[in-house]
Amino acid sequence: MASSGLRGHRRAITAFCLGLLAAGCAPAVPDEDIFKLTWGKLGRGYEAFVNDRNNCVQAASVVTRDAAGREQPMPAVSASRFKSCMRSSGWEAVAGGYSAPLGYNVRIVQ
Repeated sequence: MASSGLRGHRRAITAFCLGLLAAGCAPAVPDEDIFKLTWGKLGRGYEAFVNDRNNCVQAASVVTRDAAGREQPMPAVSASRFKSCMRSSGWEAVAGGYSAPLGYNVRIVQ
């Protein structure tokens, strides 16, 4: 039979593993929430963030049309392309990072 010290270690290890499993199974950020994320990059300031973000919005822009075939006036951005661009520029979604300036709204498409 295991000693009480070993039993305590097993419980701690089990709790730790369950925590990791729960974190790994957490849902990804939905695409419509991608512009609510805050972004961080070690050693880079807000101006660099805004420049990189604007470049990624341009790179991820897609033309969309209404039912009559007219081009939509508000920019549309592919969420997956935007995320990929930000990450390839070295930015990661982090708590308390930089967010887009007010008024820089875009429509999200798949």
